[in-house]
Amino acid sequence: MSTIETPGPARLPVIDSLRALALWGVIAMNILSMVMALDAAAVIERAGPADFAVAAFDLILVQGKARSVFAFLFGVGFGLLMSRTGPGFIGFYLRRMAVLLAIGLFNLAFLFWGDILILYALLGMVLMLFRRWSDRSILTLGLILILAPPLIAGAIEAVTGAPIRGLSGLTSAEGWRLIEARAPIYAEGSYLQVVAANLRYYVDHNLHDTAYVLTYDLGVLGLFLLGLWTARKGVFADIAAWRPRLRRIAWICLPIGFVLSAVHGSGRMGIEAGPLLRAAVTAAYVGLPVMAMGYAALFTLWLSGKGKWLQRGLTPMGRMALTGYLASNLIGGFIWYGWGLGLMGDINVAGMAAIGLAIFVALCVFSAIWLKRFRQGPAEALWRRLSGRRSRPA
Repeated sequence: MSTIETPGPARLPVIDSLRALALWGVIAMNILSMVMALDAAAVIERAGPADFAVAAFDLILVQGKARSVFAFLFGVGFGLLMSRTGPGFIGFYLRRMAVLLAIGLFNLAFLFWGDILILYALLGMVLMLFRRWSDRSILTLGLILILAPPLIAGAIEAVTGAPIRGLSGLTSAEGWRLIEARAPIYAEGSYLQVVAANLRYYVDHNLHDTAYVLTYDLGVLGLFLLGLWTARKGVFADIAAWRPRLRRIAWICLPIGFVLSAVHGSGRMGIEAGPLLRAAVTAAYVGLPVMAMGYAALFTLWLSGKGKWLQRGLTPMGRMALTGYLASNLIGGFIWYGWGLGLMGDINVAGMAAIGLAIFVALCVFSAIWLKRFRQGPAEALWRRLSGRRSRPA
């Protein structure tokens, strides 16, 4: 059966511009992670005050928040797509997720070990199970999946007095030391050696850091559900009606998320912690998606009001987010790793942050130019074509 795209509202620029802002945060963290996950000791050894300030800014205000907004918007997109697509939606959407899974596997192997698309594709398929649930059930389960896992993990660590071990039997710290030992492959190895290391990382990360992976994965599904609920309620289609509630969300989530994010970030700043404080750091992960929802509310209000000038500049990048994500991973790998320029460890934290921002700005310019000639970005067009064309309404 062919899939029919039913008439519906046009693209919502606020969603596209919000997605672009989230992409900036994702690019910023990925560019840092490509180096810091492998060679942090060498970078920190020669870091100055500006570097520590940038690191604290990223850990507290950006890390985990941008990707949470990204996941939330994925759920919004699912809800909007479902409302605009007629018979054949299930088959079309499953094909769409299968293609995204293939793109994610390509990204993981050949571009960046920190891929998120594989998870999005798999959980996107799971999301189909909730399409007939009531709004209240979707909201409730979404909040439970976001809030409960980190609190349970923290409680387990508080009771046992020790970090949770992964399926491999190692703690997260022990697992990361094994991953860091592969830094020479990325610094000096051939491209094929890097590809092999990328695939090995994906397996090892799930085996060594199982509790974190489970917490993150369940949180992503929860954010998908919150996005689906938001789309059903028509929040982005009628922001004016939701403005008072969006203000309350921002006022509540931002300060709570900030405090919890600072606690959680302390665990990555080298601050020594006893068993109880370590458990608190684990539980404080909950602040990342909480603060992200505050960001989503705040920037939705601003971009639909006084920030419309920026909305217009960001919208093309938001429409080409998949292209931008893949391109930034390619550029980052080329800059840092031995198969490209091999600059890993040669640039300080502040410099890496500046490179991340420069990549994002360049991609914004590219997307604006591209969309003057084409309807979609190259990756988006490929995704749509491989998913199966949809006939358009008369």
